[in-house]
This record gives sequence, C-alpha cells and structure tokens, in this order.
Amino acid sequence: MNIFPLNIKNLNYMSKDKKILKDINLITSEKKITIIAGNNGSGKSTLLKILHGIIQHTSGTINWGEIPVHEVRKKQSMVFQNPILLNRTTFENIVYVAKRKNIETNESVDKIIKQLNLESIINIESKYLSGGEKQKVAIAMSIISNPKIIFLDEPTSQLDPVYKNEIENIITSLSEKNTKIFMTSHDIAQINRIGKEIIFLDDGEIIFHDKVKDFINEKGNSIIRNYVNYG
Repeated sequence: MNIFPLNIKNLNYMSKDKKILKDINLITSEKKITIIAGNNGSGKSTLLKILHGIIQHTSGTINWGEIPVHEVRKKQSMVFQNPILLNRTTFENIVYVAKRKNIETNESVDKIIKQLNLESIINIESKYLSGGEKQKVAIAMSIISNPKIIFLDEPTSQLDPVYKNEIENIITSLSEKNTKIFMTSHDIAQINRIGKEIIFLDDGEIIFHDKVKDFINEKGNSIIRNYVNYG
C-alpha cells in the first residue's frame, strides 16, 4: 500500500462559525516523521484529527497516493495526549484490541509486549500505571495491527524526561520500520531531535512546510524565530 504522496487541496475547517483551518494546501512524500507544530490555537491538533478521520473537514480534499481514503483508514491508528485505556490490565488492554482486529492473539501480543518492554507492568491495571506507562500501553494498542500510519497528539507533553526519551525512541524505531508518523509537538528540542519534516501553522494557515533543519535555521519569519528561540 503506497500512501504517498499525501495531497491536501484547499482544506478548510469551521467550528461554531469560526474558521479553524484556512485553505490548507500541501503535498508530501516524507516517509518518516512529520511534525505538525504551531502555537496554541494554531489548529495543529485539528489538522491531525482531520487526517486521521476523527473529524470531517468543511471543504477541500485529502488524497493518499492512489488509494481511497476509506482503505487508508483501515491501516492507521492514533495515540492521544491523554491515553484512552480500559479499566483492565495492560495485557487485557492489548488483547482487547487484538481480538477486535481479528489478530492471532498470543503470538502478536507477546511480540508487542517484548518490543515495548512492558513485561514488568503486564498484570497491572491501567488505573495504577504512571503517565509514561499508560502512553507505552496506548502505543502498544495502536501498533498491534501493524498500521501504515500512526497519528500522535503530543504524546510526551506530560511525561518526565526518562519516559519522554523512551517514547521518542519507540516513535523513531517505528518510523525506521516503514510506519509513517504524523505527530503534533510544541517542544522545539524534540522536534529537532526526531522530526524530519515540519508543517507549521499559525492562526489556521500553513506558514512553513519543509525539512525540520530548514525550519530551525529560518531567519526571515519572526513568528518562526520566536517559536524556535522560546519553544
């Protein structure tokens, strides 16, 4: 399944008579980690959710290669800033998703547990897990079906440095194994560490779309310079 290029044309989104996204146009074939960034209220999480299909854009088109959108959505998953887990053990959470996806349970679940080093918390109920542990379980649930695309909404914003580093390593590892990552982040150091491409929004409009290294070195736009210097 070749999902590239992603082609967005004249995409708009309105909520309660307010225009949140304004004439979004972009084409990208970046296969690794694309960061969607911007100051609070810029529309970055809205764009992420539209790409995943959680919310419907008001106008415009989204095309993934030559593949119908409904087919692409069968091969993608999302991890939220505040993980959505069942009030069950880590093992039971992962098994629940595996069964819903009609995946061979034992072998697949064991593989994911080892891949994300979840052995020590496998029998602990989700309500007793730390924020970092919950995020790892949420990622495990999202990758059990080997998605082609994973959307992550600020997955490390509430984590301490140790778990932030671990989650970043997991995300990078997934991207190196041909899983396309779209991720929102407000952490400029993180963007610089793991991002390859960045879509930067301001007041619902794209004001920069290119390589992260070029974003970091951008001199001509004061909004971007302030973000890079103080983000």
